[in-house]
Amino acid sequence: MKLTFKGSLSGSLIIVSLLASALAVAQRNVTLEEFRQLAIHQNNNVKAADQNILVAEAQKKQADANGKFTLDGSVTGFYFGKPLNTLLPEYGVSPGINFNQLIYSGGKNQLGRKAAAITVNIQTERKIQTTSDVLYNTEVAYWQVISAKEQIKLAEQSHKQLTALVTDINNQYIAGLTYKNDLLRARVQQNQNQLSLRQANDAFTLAKLNLAQLTGLGDSVEFTVTDSISGTFDSLQTSDLAIHAQSLRSEIRIQEKTLESARLQERIYKGDLFPSVSLAISGVSAFGKQGVNPENNSNSMASYYGLVTVNVPIFGWGRRTEKVKEQQYRIQSQEYLLKESRQVISVQVQQSILQVNQSARSVKLAELSLLQAEENLRLSKDRLKAGTIVGKDVLDAQTIWQQAYSNVIESKVGYKIAETNLKRTLGELDQ
Repeated sequence: MKLTFKGSLSGSLIIVSLLASALAVAQRNVTLEEFRQLAIHQNNNVKAADQNILVAEAQKKQADANGKFTLDGSVTGFYFGKPLNTLLPEYGVSPGINFNQLIYSGGKNQLGRKAAAITVNIQTERKIQTTSDVLYNTEVAYWQVISAKEQIKLAEQSHKQLTALVTDINNQYIAGLTYKNDLLRARVQQNQNQLSLRQANDAFTLAKLNLAQLTGLGDSVEFTVTDSISGTFDSLQTSDLAIHAQSLRSEIRIQEKTLESARLQERIYKGDLFPSVSLAISGVSAFGKQGVNPENNSNSMASYYGLVTVNVPIFGWGRRTEKVKEQQYRIQSQEYLLKESRQVISVQVQQSILQVNQSARSVKLAELSLLQAEENLRLSKDRLKAGTIVGKDVLDAQTIWQQAYSNVIESKVGYKIAETNLKRTLGELDQ
């Protein structure tokens, strides 16, 4: 059993042609791989995940700017009325420029930049997780479309068989070889088949709508799917794939990155316990009336000043240390959750393998039952023509055959879905 899918360049080119117009979709058959590519590029949840990555990247750029110097300019206009204008310039304008540089902050800026970079990685992993979920739902929806299509074929084939059977029973009734209730029972079953055919067509339409929504085709059902439930339906050899899955599952990588970010945050909080040093240099100027410059009483002035600020934490009722402890507790909690997730994944892998193997056994039993039901129906028709049984027996055989055929469809679709779930559990669905 193949557990990985890889996109191809030719598939991508086909996707472009599919998205060119709804007509292009309507005019051709769409394969499972093409639906996968449509979902990756068009699904709204995947697009939202892309935007979250952009948000994280914007936040990272902001964090990268922290700790670098800032340069701000300002212009202030002033006017003083009497009696202040006898002591100060009556009016004027004062442009200024300010330079600020943080010199030391306990390493908080560097740690903040690292934390922001980890956030980008986390959002990237979240997109991988979202894409995996979308691809799983897409493949399930695809096989539901195939299942509904196969149920339509079954109902149509049953219609032909029941029509011929009603004719045979009616002839025997006219000849006095069977009872009228057998004929009525056959017609009732024929009516039921018409209802089943209608239900199968409705299920087919709804399944296509669901698939179209997942793949960004909107409300369109104007596409064809000619695939069938074919291939091998083999059991898997039980093996320890849990460690392999843990290395690929985005959930584990997200938790590992989250734990790394939490540890950085602890160091940032510890940085609040250290002094911080910053430098500020400002240039000032003024232009106005009546002696702006006190040195020579001229109407213009320019000067500058510098400030060095040292902020030393002295006492805060333990608030800073308790914040560090709080973060340490969060880290311990996340460590436990990571350990739990690894254990859960191990169980999920085993469950997925069991589901595939159960589905494989179901397919074999369903196919065997169908062969037996076909033979039973054939013998019943022969015995009806020979007059050794009545129409009711053939109708029962027809019902058994139809149910056996339906079970084959359901078991094969169940295997395909179980196979897809195993790929998702192993973290291989989006590869």
